[in-house]
Amino acid sequence: MNKIVALLFLISMASCSSQEQAVQQSSMKTSYETWVAGVRGGGSGIHFYVDFKTALSDQIVLKKVVFRGYEVPFEKMDNLHFMATIKTEGNQQKQEGDDSQIYTSPKNALTLRENEAILIFSKKAKEFNVKIKRVTEKPMLEYPSAKPKF
Repeated sequence: MNKIVALLFLISMASCSSQEQAVQQSSMKTSYETWVAGVRGGGSGIHFYVDFKTALSDQIVLKKVVFRGYEVPFEKMDNLHFMATIKTEGNQQKQEGDDSQIYTSPKNALTLRENEAILIFSKKAKEFNVKIKRVTEKPMLEYPSAKPKF
């Protein structure tokens, strides 16, 4: 069933991307950095960045990214810079007797290579996508475990 859903998703994305060429891969730079909290159980994740050379048209909205099995929305930093935060399973801790689920970002059935991503845009209520074949990796962020004592 998951393979059928993924295949239908690919077909629909391929047809959408052939109809829309409003955003070219060459007009943006994509990168990511993994992070881990400095305290046990503090969580971990990935910050995914898109930096445009020129601002997007008012009609085009950067909606989501599909990266490493996750699908998450973007946060607009300014007209040229966008960031999506993926929360992963690493460095999560449950207390004894806690039967709640660990929070992670939503999964996507689409399988991509380790450094590939799909950016989902919308223009006039129609979605289209751009496949990124090489996302640049930045050095890992390791947040400090405690504030330094002076």
